[in-house]
Amino acid sequence: MNCYIISFISMLFHCNNTSEITTANNGFSPKNTTLVYATTPKTGNITNALYSNYFEPRQLVFEKKTDTLKPKSLKITASAKKETTTPNTKPTSGTSPAMVVYKIFFDGRIEKHLPKSIKKGYENKYQYVYLDKFGQKYVLGIFTVYKTPTYRGTEGSFVNLINLEEVPKYFKKNQLQYLFKLDSKRSFVNEQTLASFLGAMLEVNYLDIGCNGFSHSDGSSRPSRSHINGNNGDFKYLRTDKEVQCGSGTSLNLIKEPQALDFVRQNKWNNALYKFGWKNFLGWSYTSKGKRRYLDHIPKNTANHFHHLHVQGYEPNFKEIRP
Repeated sequence: MNCYIISFISMLFHCNNTSEITTANNGFSPKNTTLVYATTPKTGNITNALYSNYFEPRQLVFEKKTDTLKPKSLKITASAKKETTTPNTKPTSGTSPAMVVYKIFFDGRIEKHLPKSIKKGYENKYQYVYLDKFGQKYVLGIFTVYKTPTYRGTEGSFVNLINLEEVPKYFKKNQLQYLFKLDSKRSFVNEQTLASFLGAMLEVNYLDIGCNGFSHSDGSSRPSRSHINGNNGDFKYLRTDKEVQCGSGTSLNLIKEPQALDFVRQNKWNNALYKFGWKNFLGWSYTSKGKRRYLDHIPKNTANHFHHLHVQGYEPNFKEIRP
């Protein structure tokens, strides 16, 4: 009799364990994740091998296993909703807030749309939207503008600056994407050059853009003299290994490592920057198959530009739309 009792208890114990294992296997798995609308990458270098570990994870927590649910029955926790967006990048649906909206068109056009009135709380906020060749809209973010006296400008003149540190460094939606790293304390662009920068990045869809800075918060550019008021910018040359590093000496040196230059992608990037507004470039030549060649829009070598591309002569295809 004792043997039967012991056997019966063992069977009950086994059933309980089986139930727990089944629940664990069919419940939520940490692998159930979703791509966020926009995010900021971790610090560090980008390589194709490490790309999957480069970004901070964002997870949606589901009450049931996601592949067993119909879309209408999907439930997302409040904390998960908060994780999918940030205040500056929250997608909008329906009518946009009564605020200034920058529209960036795939063909290089930029429009600034002014509302009849501005909603309270949005007086110093601008929204940036990209429109592809099919007319689909992509909300890139809502950013704070800082009204700043024009550096070396006439008395009473102002420029609206935006801090690139407040702009998401990574974006991906459908076939559009970008990733840039800022390697400078000169982190301020102006309201128009931000639109051009975003448009150029979405033209090429690269994930290794390195920006060496525009202006300081007051519109100056010390120690440089040519990067004032957020107009002119510096960029790292693109590498064949698609790495982008930050810090002193990390920019590709075309004198020491000309073979590391990805001149095909670099020319596409140069053309995108030109298309969205910058018409004058300073840079360096490269050597290919024993011949010296110049990148697109760079007619000659400019001293001290063998390790970065300088863009200036800003003349965008810009229009201001009033109600």
